[in-house]
Amino acid sequence: MIILCLLIIPLAFALIKLFLYFIVCKFGKISYDGFSAAGFAYDANTDIFYSTKNAWQKNFGYSHLYDVLAPFFRMIIDTESIKFYYNHKNWLISFWKGQYGIVTGAEVGVYATKEQRVNRKTVYMPVSNDEMLDMCCTLYKKDVEVMRGCAKHWWLAMFKLGMFSKARELIMDIKIRFPNRQMLEAFLIAFKKLGYKEKDFQVYDCTFIFTFRKPHTHKVWTRWWLTDFITQKLNRKNVNLYNKLLADSIDDNGIDDSKNNKQKNLIMVNDLIPDILKNLPDANQEKTEYSYVKIANKNNVLLLKTCLNPSKEKKYEQKTR
Repeated sequence: MIILCLLIIPLAFALIKLFLYFIVCKFGKISYDGFSAAGFAYDANTDIFYSTKNAWQKNFGYSHLYDVLAPFFRMIIDTESIKFYYNHKNWLISFWKGQYGIVTGAEVGVYATKEQRVNRKTVYMPVSNDEMLDMCCTLYKKDVEVMRGCAKHWWLAMFKLGMFSKARELIMDIKIRFPNRQMLEAFLIAFKKLGYKEKDFQVYDCTFIFTFRKPHTHKVWTRWWLTDFITQKLNRKNVNLYNKLLADSIDDNGIDDSKNNKQKNLIMVNDLIPDILKNLPDANQEKTEYSYVKIANKNNVLLLKTCLNPSKEKKYEQKTR
């Protein structure tokens, strides 16, 4: 098994380089157009990459195999998968957190399939626009907030470029608003089967609130301590290299990092990843949505207007402070 992993990892790196080469050949450089092909947009105000609703990943859905292959692409991440049946569909809601190459990230995905019998080979497809859920996610590293975002989405994902983390250092605060109590109850039954107790989560109206620390889902067989060690060592090395390039870029532009953090972010984007600030067709809309919720989430109060009934908002605010 060890020999197989050591042989596959270089092959995976070669495939990544081939993919980047394709982007350069198609778009002329690693530009925003290239990253839109990768399914992400960038917010210079928060220095966060986030998933777009029209990401290409939507065409391929999710399968257990993706988690198995993740370490070969330098992704050392914790996964929690909740599978449940509702409204004639098998649903899957998954949480991920950890290191994705040279970025630290967090994800919440919502998928479903009409197949009545599911197993580890089943491919779940992203939900339709009408079935998307209102979700919020805040990621902490050693109790320090790294990033936060909220949206009505099928795949709420955020990534911090140039940060190295161990999955066990990261904590995710997750809030999901379900459209009705029936769907919430179906989700909770499956969630408790993983081993979680009533004290491990909270429910207000149809909103599920949970802090993801250590997964109850068993690790995939590719998450072995030796492969984790080797992959994370390479990840840390590349993060350090990236940050050195960023520091050199700031020095070359004569910017005092301690006085102009926003300018630093723009330099990072313009010099290291040119033209990434160009907009996707729906980028402006999604960016506004993220900014709105970022302000609304002040004091850790969930104020998505579609999430809680007006009569419930005051009660929720009092309990979360």
